[in-house]
Amino acid sequence: MSDAKPTYSQAEVNEIIRRALDSQAEREGHLDHDDLVSIADEVGIDRESLERATADLAQTRDSRLSRQDEAKEIAEERRIQLKRFGATLLSHAVMNAVFFTIDTQFFGGVWFKWPLLGSAIMLTFRLRGVLAPHDKLLRRRRKEERKREREQRRAAFKDLKQRLISEVTGSNDNAKEFEKVVQSGVAMLLDIAARKFDEHKARQRHGKD
Repeated sequence: MSDAKPTYSQAEVNEIIRRALDSQAEREGHLDHDDLVSIADEVGIDRESLERATADLAQTRDSRLSRQDEAKEIAEERRIQLKRFGATLLSHAVMNAVFFTIDTQFFGGVWFKWPLLGSAIMLTFRLRGVLAPHDKLLRRRRKEERKREREQRRAAFKDLKQRLISEVTGSNDNAKEFEKVVQSGVAMLLDIAARKFDEHKARQRHGKD
């Protein structure tokens, strides 16, 4: 019997690792990154290749989640457009029934076809939004983005206005305080001058006496 150890090709190594990871994940629920690094080290996979593969997987997962979110948004938009189409269809049906009755009763049924044609054209455009809601979804997103931008600009303007008011109010308070100090100083100088003047007059009277 031969004691030679079995050898594996790169494809077989990859398949063995994949099956081992699947088996361990089934037992433990999830496999953390450290376990993945440990397994890769044991089978001789370098860290750079592992990290690159991990990054590719994360990108693929994010892309899949993004497509799922996109599909949900499109489905929701289709539901909204279908609801609007149903309401429009009902209103136009009632309106054209009234036009048909009036036209056949009083005008011989000669003009009801024109509002009916207009309704058909409008309903066709509505139906296009139901069958292909992606354009409607993009317009809705742009509208929401413009709304957010307007709200951000209003908030920034309001904040700037509040800062300017605070600065102006603070400047007015400082100006008032400075004016009070000046007025107090002027009053003190006038009082000193008056007192000196009275002393001078008193010395003059004393000298004459």
